[in-house]
Amino acid sequence: MTVTNKDRAEWAAAALRHFQCTTGTDYADALPDLLCDIHHWCDRENVNFQAALDRARQHYDTESSTAATTPYMATFNTPAGTATEIFHANSPEEALQLARKYADDGSLTDMDIDPPAETYCVREITITDEHGQQHALWQEDEYRVQLAAPELLKALERQVEATREIIDAWAITDRLPEAVEDLVEALERQSESARAVLDAWEHGDLAGAVRDLENSLTIALKAIADAKGGAA
Repeated sequence: MTVTNKDRAEWAAAALRHFQCTTGTDYADALPDLLCDIHHWCDRENVNFQAALDRARQHYDTESSTAATTPYMATFNTPAGTATEIFHANSPEEALQLARKYADDGSLTDMDIDPPAETYCVREITITDEHGQQHALWQEDEYRVQLAAPELLKALERQVEATREIIDAWAITDRLPEAVEDLVEALERQSESARAVLDAWEHGDLAGAVRDLENSLTIALKAIADAKGGAA
């Protein structure tokens, strides 16, 4: 069923009529009295009333837009739990931008997380259509590294073994060209950096070690190029 703004207005009217019947307030004061009582409820339940109003205004602006937009669901993934919100946009990419702004400007609160969390950080946002098909994705850098870490660690373990074989072979060789010696030294530094990544994985400090590994790979690639030039 497609929900229209007329439907939304009728729902609000029904809520106001119920409030009038419960409290006995007249029609002119029903809306301000209801808002006032909702504010009291927010104080009691520790809910940010102004943030709720801002969020309602965003919903109204979206629903009142005359542009032909499509509803997309944004799922906010946090270490504590998940939250969802509907955004109307012209494309999944635009919906993703709206979702990121929504998370950054404080509209997403700890009470939106399921289960509720006192503190949270958004590490991933997925955009899906009404059929549940994913169209856009954003991930925090640290989270992307975390997801890639298992395969990275397997590759590093193989790399450490291969590099150690080269270093051991160098140790029993009488003489090699100077460029190859530089290559072996670069591989040894690379092996140390790879081992640092493996150690960092165990202690939860992965990003810095990966950057060091990238630097060592750059040095190794240059040494390989020099070695090829020397061999030629």
